Amino acid sequence: MGFYKKNSGKPSLNWSESVDQALCFGWIDGVRRSIDAESYYNRFTPRKPNSNWSIINIKKVEELTKAGLMTPEGQKAFEARKEDKTGIYSHEKELILDSAYEKAFKTHPNAWEFFEKQAASYKRTIIHWLMSAQQEKTRQSRLEKVINESEHSRRIK
Repeated sequence: MGFYKKNSGKPSLNWSESVDQALCFGWIDGVRRSIDAESYYNRFTPRKPNSNWSIINIKKVEELTKAGLMTPEGQKAFEARKEDKTGIYSHEKELILDSAYEKAFKTHPNAWEFFEKQAASYKRTIIHWLMSAQQEKTRQSRLEKVINESEHSRRIK
């Protein structure tokens, strides 16, 4: 499906509206691709039974259902969703710094104070970076780097 970008000045359905329509019929959007400077396209396909459901799309379906816009196919796709495939995107999960790492971090009060003052998005990024390392040695190394940079009031880039 083709769309015009906002700055093109041409009328077009926007992405959110198109997803609403897709959800009503049990479909989902794919990756957005550019066509030219003022337009892009997005492929829509029927949802697979094992597809992931974002919290945003679940809320959209609830609103669409209340408005009486869901088709039987859309409702069937929604009801077939698996609980373990719901709200699993990393940006939807609350990231928590492991208590042992937090305790180690807090032994450096200046570093901890600097880190705590940072934007939530920065803290989420750093906690994900720390906790996503597969080896303990890597997690320790990353924690040391975060502490060192925070001690000097510097963000990790």
